[in-house]
Amino acid sequence: MWWALRAFQNHSDISSIVLVTSEDDLSAMQELVKPFAKVVSVVEGGPARWESVMAGLDAIDTDDGSVLVHDCARAAVSADLISRVVRGTRQHGAVVPVVRICDTLWWVDADGHTHGTTSRQSRDEDGHKTDLMRVQTPQGFSLSVLRSAYDRFDFREGSPTDDASVVEEFHPVSVVPGEATNIKLTYPEDQLRMEEILLGSFEVRTGFGYDSHQLVDDRELILGGVSIKHDMGLAGHSDADALIHAIIDALLGAAGMDDIGTLFPDTDPAYKNADSTDLLRIAWAKLAADGWSIENIDSTIMAEAPKMHPYAPQMRERIAGVLQVSAERVNVKATTNEKMGFIGRKEGIGCTAVATLRRRPDTLRL
Repeated sequence: MWWALRAFQNHSDISSIVLVTSEDDLSAMQELVKPFAKVVSVVEGGPARWESVMAGLDAIDTDDGSVLVHDCARAAVSADLISRVVRGTRQHGAVVPVVRICDTLWWVDADGHTHGTTSRQSRDEDGHKTDLMRVQTPQGFSLSVLRSAYDRFDFREGSPTDDASVVEEFHPVSVVPGEATNIKLTYPEDQLRMEEILLGSFEVRTGFGYDSHQLVDDRELILGGVSIKHDMGLAGHSDADALIHAIIDALLGAAGMDDIGTLFPDTDPAYKNADSTDLLRIAWAKLAADGWSIENIDSTIMAEAPKMHPYAPQMRERIAGVLQVSAERVNVKATTNEKMGFIGRKEGIGCTAVATLRRRPDTLRL
């Protein structure tokens, strides 16, 4: 409903909006519409679609001008489509947007058996060719035309599924091009498609992190939030978890934020002997608040000793738990430095990390 309202609120041809909803949703909808200045009424509808449309018409205190009737289930309605319907309504008095059917149409029973096809083309009584079309909303009408049709239509013969079905008995209905993206949210599988249309593609960024610490006596060795049996540990202001530090820097780098040293300076006594998983949790909260989610983290521990591979699964689970993602999105590998450099001489341990983040574009402003 929010998305549908937003489309009409932002359109220059729309002067006012009447929202028709169920009795159960009335108070929630009254709260929802507060940011929408063009909403002049929120009214209770009826059990049938035509009754809800009549309730909306009753809330309009004029017979002049035109009215568009739209289903909020078509949340991806575009400004261009609204404009085409408005222009068509002003020209013809009654228009509906339509989309061509390109698939073969079959009759299928409840047991899944086919019972023949339906042609997409036919001819009317005058011999003119007609095409089967999919009809969408918004449907546009002169207010006087729509009111007159609703006053005269015999609803005892059945409940029409749209407004054009009511109007066409009394006034010609013209068509304008609809849009393939103006889908109707009806079945569960429609949700992902609707999200793709409304939110667009994800913004994806990648960041790199590196950290190393010296190995010293009388210090617990902690990597990836896991305590590792060893006769030496890593020196540092916090618990010196080089793997977590590299991951934090990779995450901050991907989001374009300051590095770990700026966020958690080693001159601040608050971080003396700090648990680095707490620092990871704080850093991730900043990124999540900015709309980021984690696609993948790939990390490597470089150490001659001890053997890191047996601890890798536990590290993955620990890091994933802090970040509240599945462990399959976090990878921890280990390697030696082939006895070269400070790592090869067992003077320290280095860690690298690559983080890939994704974020939906900021499309939620009115």
